[in-house]
Amino acid sequence: MLHEACHLIVLPPKRRAAVHTDATDSVAEEDATCYLQIVLAGRLPGVGSPRLMADMDTWGYTYRLGSTRAWFEQDADEARAWLAERGLLPA
Repeated sequence: MLHEACHLIVLPPKRRAAVHTDATDSVAEEDATCYLQIVLAGRLPGVGSPRLMADMDTWGYTYRLGSTRAWFEQDADEARAWLAERGLLPA
């Protein structure tokens, strides 16, 4: 549910109303969604970013560096920048 909510957060307002099932076919938007869900999970009591990243690995997310944590910590500069450019994360 958090992932789907993050899809709606990253979408431009005009596109939100039209979303039914597939929120995006954009790799940049999907990466931004994944990054944002990790950040927000860190604010959810009983969840936390480490747990969510482990869950993402279990769910089958794959990244070049081999794990969600490695992607988040070492290879997510474009996702972070994408979110920051849209005012969804501090620069």
